[in-house]
Amino acid sequence: MLEQATNLLQDVPVKIKVVVADLGFRGVDADNPGKEIIHRGKFKSLNPQQKAWLRRRQAVEPAIGHLKSDTAWTGAG
Repeated sequence: MLEQATNLLQDVPVKIKVVVADLGFRGVDADNPGKEIIHRGKFKSLNPQQKAWLRRRQAVEPAIGHLKSDTAWTGAG
């Protein structure tokens, strides 16, 4: 996911600093220096703004999953 986002932003003068991800990104902090990875496993150590970002991501996650599955079905048919 981070590689895809970096590739998409290569022509834009913006760098990824904060990533709000699911628990699949636990332990990848060392592999991505310069990026702050926020996930549910760190909830107690987050500041209020970061907690709000995480809650928003968790609210949007079901819609993302449905979009992915809908796109796969319409693309195959």
